[in-house]
Parts: sequence; C-alpha cells; structure tokens
Amino acid sequence: MHVRAPSWTTAVALAVLVGCHDGPTRPNGALDVGQSLSVAGAQDVLLESGSSAGDYVAVLVNTGTKVGSESYSLKGDRLDAPSMALGATTAATMLRVQEESGAGPALDRTIEGRLRDRERTDLTSRIASAQAWFATRRAASAATAARDAGFVPAPRRSALPATVKVGDTVTVNVNGIQSCTSPLYHRVRVAAIGTHSIILTDTANPPGGFTDADYRRYATRFDTLVYPIDVGAFGEPTDIDGNGRIGLIFTLEVNRLTSNGSPTYVGGFTFSRDLFPIAGSDRARACVGSNEGEFFYLLAPDPLGRVNGNRRTTGFVDTNTTAVIAHEFQHLINASRRLYVNKTPKFEEKWLDEGLAHIAEELLFYREAELAPRANLSTADIRATATRTTAFNLDMVSGGNVARYRSYLLHTAKSSPFAADDSLSTRGAAWNLLRYLADRAVPSDGNIFFRLVNGSAVGIANLQAVFGQDVGSRLRDWSVSHAVDDLADTSLELQQPSWNWRSIYAGLYGGYPLQTLPMTNGSTYPGTLVAGGAAFYRLSVPGGSNATVTLGGPSASAGSHIQLVVVRTK
Repeated sequence: MHVRAPSWTTAVALAVLVGCHDGPTRPNGALDVGQSLSVAGAQDVLLESGSSAGDYVAVLVNTGTKVGSESYSLKGDRLDAPSMALGATTAATMLRVQEESGAGPALDRTIEGRLRDRERTDLTSRIASAQAWFATRRAASAATAARDAGFVPAPRRSALPATVKVGDTVTVNVNGIQSCTSPLYHRVRVAAIGTHSIILTDTANPPGGFTDADYRRYATRFDTLVYPIDVGAFGEPTDIDGNGRIGLIFTLEVNRLTSNGSPTYVGGFTFSRDLFPIAGSDRARACVGSNEGEFFYLLAPDPLGRVNGNRRTTGFVDTNTTAVIAHEFQHLINASRRLYVNKTPKFEEKWLDEGLAHIAEELLFYREAELAPRANLSTADIRATATRTTAFNLDMVSGGNVARYRSYLLHTAKSSPFAADDSLSTRGAAWNLLRYLADRAVPSDGNIFFRLVNGSAVGIANLQAVFGQDVGSRLRDWSVSHAVDDLADTSLELQQPSWNWRSIYAGLYGGYPLQTLPMTNGSTYPGTLVAGGAAFYRLSVPGGSNATVTLGGPSASAGSHIQLVVVRTK
C-alpha cells in the first residue's frame, strides 16, 4: 500500500500547461513516475519516456459546472500497448451484508429524492412568510417567557408538546407523499423519552415489532451517538415546538411506500413541511399537513409481511435504521437552520444536501469503528477488528457510500456530482467530492461541513464560498484521483487521503471498478462528457522514445471546459 503524507500541506510539483493550440508540439512531457501535466484547450502534448518504457493515464475532465455536455477527441501517435491495468483482479476477501450478496432488499433512495423535490416545489415559495411567522412567535415568546434560548419559540399547535409522558398518545400526520395537503392522521404512542429524542410508535403498526426496551435503546442510541455526530458536524436543529427533542416515529406508512415484491425498501425520511406553520395568518401561508415540529418517520418491523407482503424482521429494521437516522438528521438540520437560524431564501440544492447527508453516514462509520478520516483505510484496516468490519458493513456498505461511489466509477463520463437526477452515481460522486474537498482543505474536518450547512449560498456557489472560487481545478484534480490514488506516488492534490479504494473494492468485488480504455497507436477516440464528468485512458510510450497525445474536438477545437491531465504511473 502506498503510504501518503499525513496532510495536504506537503508540496509536490504538478507540471501545468494551459493554453490554446498554436501548431507545434510542446516538449513538456519528460515526466517521472507520479508527475503530471495538465492542458486546457486543443493542443498536442509530447511525452518523453526516457531510457525505460513509460505507462501513463490520460484523464479528460469537463470542468464546467452548468448543465450540458461537451465533446472531445483524443489521439496518440507512436504509442505502445499499455503494460498494466489500473486495478488488478483478485479474489474478494471481505464479507458483504444482505443486499450486497443478493439475499435481501437494497435501500431505496428514489422515494426520498422525490420528497426532496416536492419540498422545493411546494415549500420554497412559503419560506419568506414562514420566517416572518417564526419571528413573530419568537418576539411573543421573548416578551412572555424566559425559556426562549437561542431559537426556541413558544409552542402553539405542535403535534408533540413538551408535556408528553411515556404511554401518552398523540395524533400526527404520517403522510410521506403530500406536503401541505391530504394529511393522514395516525395515533402514535410515546414509547421512550431521551435527552434529545421522543420515540413514538404508530398504534396501527403490525404485530411482532419492537418492545419498549427496544425503543429505549433507540433513544439512547440517538442521544449518545447520532445526535452528537450530526450536531457536531452541521449545527443544532431548531426546536420550533419547544419540547427540546426530535420526534422519531416508527410507522407502517413508511413500509407502505415500498410496493409488493420490490427489491428495495424505504428506511425512513424527514419532511420539511413539518417546519412550516399549520394555520395561515397575515404573515404566513398555511401548511395544514405540518406537524409543526422536528420529526423523523422510520420503517416499522413487520415480521409477518402484513404491509404489501414485505416481511421486515426486527433484526432487519434494527440493523439498517441507525444509518438512516444519521442521514435524515442532516436533512433536518440543514432545512431548519436555513429556514430559521440563517434565514436563507432557499433550501440547499438537492445534490449537495444529499452529499452532506451521506457525509453524515460516513461520520457515523468513523465513530462506530473508532477511526478517523485521512487514514487511507484499506481492506486490512477494516478487517483488523470485528467492530470495524461491522461498522463498515452497516454504515458504508449497506445501501451506502461504497455502492454509490462504485456506481459513479462505472459511469464517470455520464455522471456528475452536481447532476439534478439524484441517481446513485450522482450521490456517490457528491459524497466522494465532499470528502476529497474536505481532506484537501484542512488537516481535520473541523467546521468545514458546518460552513456548508450554515452559509447563505447554495450549490456550486456554496462550494466556492467554502473551498474557493476555482471549483473547476479542484473538480479536475478530484477526477484524476479516481485513476491514480494508491497507484503512483503523485502530488497530494491527486490523492484521496481517507480511503484506499483499490484495496476496498478488490476486497468486496475482486477488482477496482473504474472504467478505462487502452489507447492504441494512431487511433482517435471521440467522446462526450457531461459537466463534471470524466473519461479515462491508458497508454504506454516505448523506452528511449517519445509519443504525441493530441486533445481536440469538433472542428479541431476542444470544448471550452475540457481539460486533459496526463500522469505517469510506471
């Protein structure tokens, strides 16, 4: 395993050439192993191998950040056949959890994606009036009670008042499809109360579910594990109902979101409609479906398959729910703080909101595995203890970041971290880009994710506010890292310090999934890249010789955002 420097502060030279095509070949390619050069615009690059043959990776990146695609062509002259692949095939050595081995359903994020879209469609126009409503309530609370600490208003119509006790029942809207219309009211029982949580169980849930002891365990797990992780990374959620806690509702209405026989399941969700006022006034539009408080809605055990014929044992639900809560809690924090703490006019763009929620899952893994970022974790590191292996399977593999990032590596030319499609590959790319940017920016995570949640900008502008204006060059370097990380001793900008993905994917699947194409002498390779997309090629230059690599595009002009990076790997 290649051992990296411990931080991004060590400077290693990256040869850079940027310019327009001016005819002659530029003799700048006498690279040592691990060295790189980058060109933008249509031009030729001369690669000089020296006395021994050289292997290279050529990476084409569309550094644009707007929706759209750009075309390119790549040609190599005086090339040899590449002598090595970028990821050797080996026998898988790591155990995988149910959905990875085909023995159980995989986590379905499409329902959540549609819900995030509905929030932005139905609720964005209500934000300004909701903020005015909230400000009025805070002012009234400050005038009448000393308990208003920070951003806690006097409660009004909340479904979950501060006075509830274990055993009480309350009525909540558990509709997971409509936001402000068609409320679906269920009676739910208070099963446990923790420091930061109130655990509720739907009285209509199927038989054979969790016991009250199980619910008390969830209260403890949220209070001592998930809450400090997410709050430490992203900030405290609001408390608009004044009960000082988050409501976690285990309800069969989550189960009903999965059709009979589906290969996937919905683990739970949070719905920003609950942060809006129920009743209308001269200051706010009514959202009658709101529960006027902070809530999660979670999968209920259904061991007999009473809901749509889908059996969900207590073990299955218990195994998969904690990571879902960590993920959804980021959404709740992000939305509530944008609404009432930072008073921004928009929700975060979906790709970045989801990327941050997947960061929450990764942070859960580190806490449960007793590890930290920037340790270049390999298969051996993860298998070193049962605690690490279990945490990895539950928080990273089980419908998680490992599968999503792999989906991106299989489709890099057509995938982008900031696409609007909410696909697995988009989510995987967004999460991995955020991890890369954080690792590159600071020696420890610190407040980097807090700044992303608590700024006034959204989307690419948010990244620029936190990581700098030149997002395109960081996107380029991140794209190259997929090909060369843990393969060659490259500059630190081309590495991913937290994960050794070559080792991990070899352990899980027997090989590294990045799609690369070997270049043959004299052949031209045309292609198209979406904004944020990349394509990868392998080539070799004979010893004592040189070769020319030509970047071009339609009418001999490469797209305006297409860049070529060449890295010598051998």
